[in-house]
Amino acid sequence: MPRIITSAWGLGLAFIAAAALALALRPDLRLAARVAWNDPRLLPAFADDARVHYEPEARACAEAVAEIAPRAIAQIEAAHGRPFAQPPIVGVYASYENYANANAMGDPGIAAVTRGGAALLSPTLCSKERDRLEGVLAHELSHVHLSSWRPLGAPRPPQWFTEGLAVMASNGGGAEGVSETEAAQAIRDGYRVVLDERRWIDFAGLAFEREPPRDPKLDALTQRQRLAYRQAGMFVGWLRRRDETAFLQLLRALEAGKPFEGAFQLAYGESAPSLWLRFISAFRRNDADG
Repeated sequence: MPRIITSAWGLGLAFIAAAALALALRPDLRLAARVAWNDPRLLPAFADDARVHYEPEARACAEAVAEIAPRAIAQIEAAHGRPFAQPPIVGVYASYENYANANAMGDPGIAAVTRGGAALLSPTLCSKERDRLEGVLAHELSHVHLSSWRPLGAPRPPQWFTEGLAVMASNGGGAEGVSETEAAQAIRDGYRVVLDERRWIDFAGLAFEREPPRDPKLDALTQRQRLAYRQAGMFVGWLRRRDETAFLQLLRALEAGKPFEGAFQLAYGESAPSLWLRFISAFRRNDADG
């Protein structure tokens, strides 16, 4: 019997050593482990609202989120044209380090992300960016809504569309500091974002037809992101106003996992780049109603 116990103990140590070696050699495995250990679903939740999970030190902010969440959820369901596939999960963090680990980007400066079908909120939304909490929450819930319906492994819609949808559905969440009036003037002046998915992966890589002038209200990276998001949100809103039936058809196709280009062409009868040209030409006529 002692030999059996020793053998089992040895196997256990060998397994732990092998796992540690794998984590040391594979950065992707280390990242996945950090994300899993900081998953918001592992945090406590309110007894009367299991959708909101929080680190204990963020309880006061989580209470504010729980108060906001019902109207934000209703707003997103109305904009997307159907309920969530399952109750959305929101994680509220007090630790910037834990939040950075959970968001899989290692960046504590991003106000919020959607990861694994849950909205993760940075501690900054409980402190210096508290005025953005409601808009950013609704923005992330738009992402959660779309992902809640899409099958695993389905091709992702282009980021300009998903971010534009989230800005439109949240009434400007994520694009604060850049008004529609300012974004419209930027379009007229040629400072138009380029809807090239390869340039939307990193905010620093966002491209414009002409480089926008520096806005003293925002740092350069934030300005580029929010101007791009605002213009994308205005375009998605224009698509919806232009033909709401086609817009909802497109959303249902994307939720079913259909590729974006084909779904867009089927819904609108022409490509997204073609309609983008129509959209920006409307501003030259001072008319963005289509």
